[in-house]
Amino acid sequence: MTLLSVTDLTVTFDEFTAVDSVSFTIEPGETLGVVGESGSGKSVTALSIMRLVEMGTRAKITRGQVELKMHDGSTLDLLGQDEPTMRSIRGNQIAMIFQEPLTSLNPVYPVGEQIAESVRIHQGLGRKAAAVRAREMFDLVRIPEADKRIGQYPHEMSGGMRQRVMIAMALANEPDLLIADEPTTAVDVTIQAQILNLLAELQQQLSMSILLITHDLDVVRKTSNRLYVMHSGTIIEHGQTE
Repeated sequence: MTLLSVTDLTVTFDEFTAVDSVSFTIEPGETLGVVGESGSGKSVTALSIMRLVEMGTRAKITRGQVELKMHDGSTLDLLGQDEPTMRSIRGNQIAMIFQEPLTSLNPVYPVGEQIAESVRIHQGLGRKAAAVRAREMFDLVRIPEADKRIGQYPHEMSGGMRQRVMIAMALANEPDLLIADEPTTAVDVTIQAQILNLLAELQQQLSMSILLITHDLDVVRKTSNRLYVMHSGTIIEHGQTE
């Protein structure tokens, strides 16, 4: 059964159509690549799935359905849900890694506390149990000297380490779907390979699906099962990545 089905998704900014009648599906356990140049609508599509695109912007989702398979086997159209429902889904059943972790992480809290907070919200754990879970996630994403780094602030870490923290936070609640929006843009080529290999290994361990958004054809060639190409807000080509 399909995990996520996006049908006829259309997003406008005032009179400008940023995403125009986009449709695709994601199956359980697969990696779906979405590729296109900057401004093609990739990130707006991802933010619309999470129902984040309308927050603080003039964007409006004007048409479409985004149906998610729930744990009880039912399907839920995310575009018709209220904000409390979406907060329970974000970071829990669907999680997202953003392009630049330094702007996504809170600069005034240690990174370990930020992971623990996510676990407390979604799993209802106490502070001690949440801290243990955060420490486990540092080990899972292979952050060295974890006992030291868990108390660091984002600006005290390298770009590659911050990206690993973002992955740890995204996976702390074992989501069914991980949306990775340009997850290797802010790191060099060596770290890029490490991050992609880590995501592939964690996908196998956690049996999750990945929506990988990038402008890099080499990245999707190595990682995705199927590929959609976006241009000017529309899907212009799709098929098996090979």
